[in-house]
This record gives sequence, structure tokens and C-alpha cells, in this order.
Amino acid sequence: MNLRLFLLLVIIESLFVIVGFYGLILIFFLYFGSGAGATSDKAMLTENIGFGILFLMPFLFGILKFRNVTEKLKAKSYLYSGLLVTIVSGIYFGLNV
Repeated sequence: MNLRLFLLLVIIESLFVIVGFYGLILIFFLYFGSGAGATSDKAMLTENIGFGILFLMPFLFGILKFRNVTEKLKAKSYLYSGLLVTIVSGIYFGLNV
């Protein structure tokens, strides 16, 4: 495993998840508002699906790169960094999917 690439990917993917998390909160607030519409079943389902996709993106990216990269040291770095970011972000943001 390439440690330098691994740490760089962890930092970049973590920033992606954090920015995406706050971006989704802003988008959902602008779309559903803060009143009764924000607590509707449609809003809750949309939120769960959106955050589920956001948190699984680094792992899916790691799997894709793992299958397509010819150098196995780099491939393991992509896979492990995606898995680490997915697990930590799911725990930190309290993903209940």
C-alpha cells in the first residue's frame, strides 16, 4: 500500500464528504423549508437516500479504482482509504441507513 497516496486520498475524500454533508443540508433546507414540510415522510426518505449515497461515494470510488488500476499497491490505497472514510463518516455523522 502506498502510504502517501493513502493519506492524500483520506484527506481529499474526507473534505468531499464534509462539504457534501453541509451542501446537502443547505439544499434540503432550501427545498423543504423549516416547517411542516421538513418533517414529512418524503423529506425524511430523501434525506436518508441522499446521505446514504454521499457516505458510500468514497467506498464506491475505491472499488472502481481498485478494479481499474493496474498497479496493486495504488489499488489497495484507493480501496482502503475509501473504506476508512466511509466507516468514519458514517460513525461521525450518525448514518442510520
